[in-house]
Amino acid sequence: MTRSGRFRRWRRAAGAAQAAVMLGLPFVRVGGESALRLDVPAGRLHAFGASFAIDEAFVVLAAVLLVTVLFLLVTLLLGRVWCGWACPQTVLADLTSARRPLGRVASALVVSAVVSASIVWWFVSPYEFFPRLAAGALGPVVAGSWAALFAILFLDLTLLRARFCATACPYAKLQGVLFDRSTLVVAYDARRAADCVDCEACVRVCPTGIDIRHGLQTECIACAECADACAPIMAKLRRAPDLVGYFFGEPGGRARPLRPAALALGGGAIAATALLVAVVAARAVLDLSAVPEFGFAPRRAPDGRAVNAYSVALENHGRAPVTVALALSAPGADVALRPDRVALGPGERRQVRLVVTAGGLAPGRVQGELSAAVSRGGAIVERRTQRLALVSPEAAP
Repeated sequence: MTRSGRFRRWRRAAGAAQAAVMLGLPFVRVGGESALRLDVPAGRLHAFGASFAIDEAFVVLAAVLLVTVLFLLVTLLLGRVWCGWACPQTVLADLTSARRPLGRVASALVVSAVVSASIVWWFVSPYEFFPRLAAGALGPVVAGSWAALFAILFLDLTLLRARFCATACPYAKLQGVLFDRSTLVVAYDARRAADCVDCEACVRVCPTGIDIRHGLQTECIACAECADACAPIMAKLRRAPDLVGYFFGEPGGRARPLRPAALALGGGAIAATALLVAVVAARAVLDLSAVPEFGFAPRRAPDGRAVNAYSVALENHGRAPVTVALALSAPGADVALRPDRVALGPGERRQVRLVVTAGGLAPGRVQGELSAAVSRGGAIVERRTQRLALVSPEAAP
């Protein structure tokens, strides 16, 4: 049974939970770093204890694919529940819905300042942001981004508000494609038209200004304000509740969560989850790449040993320092490396010149194998290998 304000209370609870996550998560640290932050200057994404370099964009792509499929699935099953219950546009409009114009402007100023700063915190840690703010040293990029975001949010909350949902939001335009006859919608039960007293309470409270009695419309954000407004009228008149309310497809419709489209999207979500797990699980701690050094021709040392030089790129993808022990093996060769150990800090990338001397090789080319043993805290956590060609030139006459 629908009671006055029931959906509004739940929506406010959902908005409060979202605010706690959006404002609180930047302050959470995992392994000494923000739980979730994109470090643009360093080209790294820090995500819940892992650190991804910009060349690991496939991890982000897998995550975006999963979120997209889940978004489509939720839309198919629950309609525009995102719009009415979780979209920042709706949540922020609710937070600034003061009755008096002056109060609305004042609340918009405060909300815009805080929310725009919280967006910056996803790129600049708040533990860095606040000391720089206190010292007046935010810098033009950070301060400019904060000011631009503040201006956009303030103009949105004072001028556009729900009109954005009704006119410009692309998701609203897609709902006709994503919905089917069993999607959850807010609707007016036209079978009970005689119960409607034409008080227009549902119209007055609608943030997008539609009349729900005219059927499903793209402007509807499924916030159920109309249902909350209608419920006390029906109760006062001692008439059945839910003249306006949530229905699956239409009044009298039933939920069909196992319909073909939902099963297909559910399968897609499972596949996307498996892909993301596989990509993260297969991610190496160390990125190793070695090529012969340009400008250094293989040569013979005075003692007759072959000398080769390689340019070796090493990158630590982890959040802890590691030591990389290098070794090179080749059939019948006695090989020495310089350097044979390289220390890498968290997320550090280094280019080192590796000089290899090898004895016991006949003139010509032989395939060798460069190995890198990655140790952390004295324990080996990973081994990487790469094929390398050793060149042994002819001995000088």
